Amino acid sequence: MSEHWSEIEEVGGSPWHFRFMLWIACHLPLFLVEFCTAIICFFFWLGAAPVRARSKVYLEHLRKMSVHVGAFGTYKHIFSFALSMMEKLLGWKGVIKLNRIEKQNDDLPLLVEQINKGEGAFLLCSHLGNMEMLRSLTGYGEYHTSKDFRVYPVVDLSGSKKFNALLRELNPELMENMIDANSIDVDSAIWMKEKITEGNLVVIAGDRTSANTRIRVIETNFLGEKANFPEGAFSLAGILNTPVYFVFGIRKHDFNIRSPYQMHVIRAKTSLDCSRKERPERLKMLLREYTEILERLCKAHPYQWYNFYNFWESVEK
Repeated sequence: MSEHWSEIEEVGGSPWHFRFMLWIACHLPLFLVEFCTAIICFFFWLGAAPVRARSKVYLEHLRKMSVHVGAFGTYKHIFSFALSMMEKLLGWKGVIKLNRIEKQNDDLPLLVEQINKGEGAFLLCSHLGNMEMLRSLTGYGEYHTSKDFRVYPVVDLSGSKKFNALLRELNPELMENMIDANSIDVDSAIWMKEKITEGNLVVIAGDRTSANTRIRVIETNFLGEKANFPEGAFSLAGILNTPVYFVFGIRKHDFNIRSPYQMHVIRAKTSLDCSRKERPERLKMLLREYTEILERLCKAHPYQWYNFYNFWESVEK
């Protein structure tokens, strides 16, 4: 039977490992942060055969799609993930500023205009790049908009408990805005709708099933093979009945923590304002829009997708 991501033990060992990461991030110049992270990751990579195997599954799918993945690909993948963790720490401390974010020629102006009018939205993000680091900007008053807003991420809190505890210490307010994906019910959906109506953003990752609803999935093709995506993330868009945007925050240069970050914002074309009979097909259309963008960006930045488990193998019921 395949192992669900929530059953995989959190990488990093004891809390002092994460506190050491925090010390490095806070006290060393960024080029030394990269250097130390590269060395630590190398020794981790040598002794982490299960993680290498999970990374290899993903990288092999990219190779079959004619994406060049060079030597030591699994090490580069793990190193890129470690840099993203450092980015989160820096973001939560308020070190990363808005001028590091590069806008793309996409639908960001539409979202900005919407927020400036006091209208919120529902964002579908992913485990590609570092949306949490971008979210940290709002905690320090860094906005593209003229109107302030809050971001309410829907997160499965069953994973990364030690690292999340460290983030909570750095900025408790940002962590308090989180919504547990495993406890969403009618009341919480109404609450989220109210927050969007007030001009805020609700955000959820569309590329990982939650621990409690792992069998509620929608199947579609991704990187050359059928894969299961969380039905709940896309159904929530219909329940909230609000504009949907696909948002991705990606390090421009894969292995440079000093790199600018590319912010991609694309408004969904598929409307979920339809009859119940039409809803399943509309959800598939919305998912297909999402996966086409995710696939394109994974090919452009192959080492920045951080789902370290066999994404293409179904977990048995």
